[in-house]
Amino acid sequence: MNRVFLAALLANLFIIGAVRADCPPTLMNGKLHGILPVTNQMVTYTDVVDCGTVSQADLFRRTRLWLTQSFHSSNDTFTLSDKETGDLVGRFTQVVTLPRSESSAGGVYTFRYSISVECSNRKYRATITQITLEETGSTRPSPIETYCQKNEKDLQVIYSELDKQLKNTLAALQENVKNYKAF
Repeated sequence: MNRVFLAALLANLFIIGAVRADCPPTLMNGKLHGILPVTNQMVTYTDVVDCGTVSQADLFRRTRLWLTQSFHSSNDTFTLSDKETGDLVGRFTQVVTLPRSESSAGGVYTFRYSISVECSNRKYRATITQITLEETGSTRPSPIETYCQKNEKDLQVIYSELDKQLKNTLAALQENVKNYKAF
């Protein structure tokens, strides 16, 4: 009897694991779950901003200043900061907090993403990509493109809030670089 129970339990665990691993991403209108923009099979945000007559050196300085003042997690890092080419690359954290409700367990979700900013010809291009979810108790982050969750409604709410926060990050970058207030 115990062997049958253990065999059934083991079979159920394999089935549950297979369902979780076999959770294909849902793309609607080029967006993951109809919310997060996908380019080349990766969630990617891109913003190109013309900053008028600002020199490349000043654009780089403004961008680097905003990035260093805007991110405060101990995990946030710059992997490249090259004033000659005008390139900045970093890995930053975005936390999404959802309140508990009757229909949702709520929770705190920590996402990590790469941001690169290229400054050239009085413009900059900011790109946010390589978004992963840092799951509690897991040693490996989950790429957002393959992240699965039982409750589709919760996933939609999480993605909507993440989308809003990442768009706000790009808008704040634009406001603080293009409309920089000199002292």
